[in-house]
Amino acid sequence: MREERDRPYYVQAIPVPETPKPRHHPSAWEKTEVIGKPLPRVDAYERVSGSAVYPSDTILPDMLSGAILRCPHAHAKVVSIDTHEAEKIPGVRAVINGNSPGAALEWSYLREFKTKLFDPHCCHEGEEVAAVAAETPYQAWDALKMIQVKYEILPFIVN
Repeated sequence: MREERDRPYYVQAIPVPETPKPRHHPSAWEKTEVIGKPLPRVDAYERVSGSAVYPSDTILPDMLSGAILRCPHAHAKVVSIDTHEAEKIPGVRAVINGNSPGAALEWSYLREFKTKLFDPHCCHEGEEVAAVAAETPYQAWDALKMIQVKYEILPFIVN
């Protein structure tokens, strides 16, 4: 048992192929049970008929739906953002952006690079500018359309 635990990949009661030594060419497979063979899809009928249930189809009591407003420019700064009209829409519970209290959270892409959540300096197209939480996805999307953002478009580099 001790030598089995010392192996790099220890799986109990399942045959696992040995990791080859460096510069060692493994031998070709003789017979496979799955690869290259037609297998029946157990969920094929549900997917084709539209009756399959996906995680996005799940609705729980008092569940909120979220939507994120993203920057449409490759490089820009958010000059101003107005969320007052979005907050007035029925069913909208919260609208958050870089100016919201509690939104000054640090987000780290790398150890040496940190940025704020909803940073006003957008470094790529699709960077998050604001978020909405509402009772239905439709209310959340409607609220996103009501958010007014003014950008200072900056030059960008393509290589």
